[in-house]
Amino acid sequence: MFSSQINIINELSYRQIQNELKKRQLNSTGKKNIIIKRLKIAYEKEIINQSSYVTKFHYLPNEIYREIFDYLSSFDIINSFYGLNHRLNGIIRYIPMKLNFNNLNKIEYKRVLKHIVPKIIDQIMAIDLGESSKIISCFSSSCYSEFIIDLFIQSFNLIQFSNLRFLSLTALNQKQLETLFLIIPNMSSLRSLRLLEQNYCCSLNERICKLVLANDSHYSIDKNNHLTHVFIETSPPFKILTVFHKYFLNKISFDCIQINIRCALYFYPHGLTCLDCDGLSNLMSKMTYFKIHVTIGTFQPMFELIRRFSKIHHLSVKTTLQAYANGHQWAELLTQMPNIIKLDLDIDLLRLLRNDLIVLW
Repeated sequence: MFSSQINIINELSYRQIQNELKKRQLNSTGKKNIIIKRLKIAYEKEIINQSSYVTKFHYLPNEIYREIFDYLSSFDIINSFYGLNHRLNGIIRYIPMKLNFNNLNKIEYKRVLKHIVPKIIDQIMAIDLGESSKIISCFSSSCYSEFIIDLFIQSFNLIQFSNLRFLSLTALNQKQLETLFLIIPNMSSLRSLRLLEQNYCCSLNERICKLVLANDSHYSIDKNNHLTHVFIETSPPFKILTVFHKYFLNKISFDCIQINIRCALYFYPHGLTCLDCDGLSNLMSKMTYFKIHVTIGTFQPMFELIRRFSKIHHLSVKTTLQAYANGHQWAELLTQMPNIIKLDLDIDLLRLLRNDLIVLW
């Protein structure tokens, strides 16, 4: 009678064994103790079998590792995984690295420069040098930006980063600008340069407009031996642009230059007159495209700026300001720009109407 029950035990699932064991322990007398004993043995074997089915971390395929590493910073990857075994080392050696030193204090930053960066110098595709939120409480973020850039320049020559394609620099002083601008034209792999004159904590100016200057509206992103894209955030008197023009003219070519202009509102009408439009045009091999996104201010200073790019073929303007919704003003502007063959106007009148309704309400 009991032998058939005992033989069935080995066929029970993990959950069935648990339930059967609990049920029989509640009423176990006589020969039923044999069944309980067999159930316990089977239960223990099943636990061992279940644990053997669990996937070990080092058994994961390489694709899963790469996906995991996408969510980690370069520093975390090196600190946590590099050196554990040859397989992980091999995977890490082919991962493009991005360096962002935000949230590192001075001690951590020095340690990273000394022990981590040299290991991955050929893998580094992007570097972001600027302020750190951990340091702002100790001293000004602009001072930290100068410190972090100085120490990096002292530790490495940017030309060592043979695969560097993106470089971002925040709150540089005049000396740092000149030092780096002497090196950048010799960085053949660099494709994108981002320059912020001030960090966002220090800048109290409003962003009044975004400018895009390009050889044409579909500028290339794959050409060799020149920067395809430059992003600059600056304010009058445009210190970065002055040094930029001095060091890069006739030394390096560009497909696209994007400029975010920040300015105190009271200074806005006169601030744009400081912009060296001829110098910017000379930096492009054949600048035919000009795009402007106006976020604040009146139309007159911006129209004066557009007129100074008289050779452009394609003009694109985007705004939500009601002052730009005047056909007579556009007709007058276009008569002074004979080379324009295409005009894109994106004036969000619906948003203007919504704002007016909100004010009325």
